[in-house]
Amino acid sequence: MDFTITGSKKWLVLIITSVSTFMATLDSSIVNIALPDMSSELHVSIGSIQWVVTSYLLTIALLLLVWGKLSDIYGKKKIFSSGFLVFVLGSAMCSFSHTLLILVVSRILQAIGASAMMSLSQGIVTGVFPQAERGRALGVVGTMVALGSLAGPSIGGVLVHAFRWESIFYINIPIGIVGFILALLFIPEIFEKQAEKYFDFKGVIFFGLSILVLFMVLLFVQDDMMPIWSLAPAVIVAAALMVVFISVEKKSVNPLISLKLFQIHEFSFGLSSAFLAFIALSSTLLFMPFYLQNLLGFSALKAGLVISVYPLTTAIVAPISGWMSDKITYRPLTIAGMSATTGALLLMATLSRTSSLWEIILLLILLGFGISMFQSPNNSSIMGSVERNQLGVAGGINALFRNLGMVAGTAFSVLIFSLSTRVSINALSVGSFDMTSFLHGFSLIMLFDAACTFAAVLISVTRSVKVVGSNSLKE
Repeated sequence: MDFTITGSKKWLVLIITSVSTFMATLDSSIVNIALPDMSSELHVSIGSIQWVVTSYLLTIALLLLVWGKLSDIYGKKKIFSSGFLVFVLGSAMCSFSHTLLILVVSRILQAIGASAMMSLSQGIVTGVFPQAERGRALGVVGTMVALGSLAGPSIGGVLVHAFRWESIFYINIPIGIVGFILALLFIPEIFEKQAEKYFDFKGVIFFGLSILVLFMVLLFVQDDMMPIWSLAPAVIVAAALMVVFISVEKKSVNPLISLKLFQIHEFSFGLSSAFLAFIALSSTLLFMPFYLQNLLGFSALKAGLVISVYPLTTAIVAPISGWMSDKITYRPLTIAGMSATTGALLLMATLSRTSSLWEIILLLILLGFGISMFQSPNNSSIMGSVERNQLGVAGGINALFRNLGMVAGTAFSVLIFSLSTRVSINALSVGSFDMTSFLHGFSLIMLFDAACTFAAVLISVTRSVKVVGSNSLKE
């Protein structure tokens, strides 16, 4: 279906999708700071209250592809707009929850709406903006992902301190209602009619089971609820389910994921490098607060302000790198971005008890510069490589790989730290560890992250010498 949109309206569409992305990612991290208060008021253990976080992350991971595929079949506008409404309803229910069960159910409902917004935002932006402006627009969306994820703890801390834990959900209600109205009024119907309306329920089941097994075990190991050795059988079971899923997809008349997408060089290599980048990013940001607070003795406020250098750098650089990718293509920018990130991580591996504040700040700036220099052009290359009738599922896959990378990065870093220091992540949370041992584990994690981003550099270099044929998005 062809559509036209004026210059002013497309920027309004970008604002709407950016707000939705910020809200969805913000709520994945904003509750962490409120968990102790929730645990106390609901009279449950800290281990039990973790389901408030886990249920949200799992639901999003399970539904990203579902919304993407449904939007390719039936259109993006109604699903995206409904995402705002469901998110608001879930937020309202969360704020009035007085038992853990109701709170977890409310978080699942909230995640259903969030996953619809997260899955479709990149597809909508890609469909609205021409190729000459696509990188800059997706750069703004990428900025919202970073800001939403990292602003959660600070915003949540202010709200919980000034009011109560319910306030972190109240703020979603007015913003979500306004977003819903604006989405209905201004989001165009980006929809290519498909001859086959069949929805691949079998594929959804096997894909969901694979992701569920992998995510649950990774999260349980991370929280010390399962032993580390349980990762091996979980990966085997998840891989077996994924093999069955691929077999189902090959036989489906309208598969959940068209396997031909992964034959597109820009698409598959872009996803692979993004996955590696987010492994490195999530594990770095997980352990940096422990380094600043427990090793250097920074207060929580000071540590938060130092780490905020990263999202601020991202907010500045991401739109610029997206704009540059529109001018000089994505290839040199992805190489430069991952190279800078690798350099930052290698230098972070040398941090010690005597490292200066300015050294740490400069390294976080370099990290933010490298990640944002890479991410916007990479997103543009991924989304620009597919046909319009695949934009929904392509955006869902892109968001899924980002989430998988962040969860995997957390799990791998916890595993590396535990094996190298014999110290549990829970011991770190109460400040119970040997400083020398911590630095050893911290350095190994930074080196592992640098290896991941260097692999992403090699992938980007490979992309720079290959040319895609006729698979790119048609204007």
